Amino acid sequence: MEVRALRVLLVLLAVLVPLSATAQKKKALNTAPKGPPCSAGAYSQFDFWVGDWEVQTPKGTPAGENKVEKILDGCALRESWTAVDGSHGSSLTSYDGPAGRWNQTFVDDLGMVLVLDGEFRDGKMTLSGRRSASRGSSMLNRIVWQKMEGDKIRQRWEQSADDGKNWTLLFEGIYSRKRG
Repeated sequence: MEVRALRVLLVLLAVLVPLSATAQKKKALNTAPKGPPCSAGAYSQFDFWVGDWEVQTPKGTPAGENKVEKILDGCALRESWTAVDGSHGSSLTSYDGPAGRWNQTFVDDLGMVLVLDGEFRDGKMTLSGRRSASRGSSMLNRIVWQKMEGDKIRQRWEQSADDGKNWTLLFEGIYSRKRG
């Protein structure tokens, strides 16, 4: 009789424990703030980059075109870059709420993959990350986007071989919003 009672108890526990966990999860969801999942203010920090852009160097030389759009109900930004030489790149950028950080993965048709993370502070979005280089070394990359007057954005992409002591400018672009 004791073995049978133990089996019944184990079966009851196997049924009741998952039900209790499900009830707790539902209760937590019901007490969470209402609204779209990515509606908190931090998810809008990079909205200034959303749009259709013509990109030039600071000297006014055309560099390319960029389209940045909000996707996945505002939870991510998708970038579609076309350089003047015809090469293409695309990125997916999103805010990681629990970590309080932005993440971006950029891939181009030349095989480059750049994975960055960072934050929005003092009016600038700054993302950085390492990228493999030759002979097992790596380079630190940093890209900064900053809103300028006249519906423009400055983007600076720098690289460091010495962990950020010295930086080399790889690209600087001035984004001008396309009209009409």
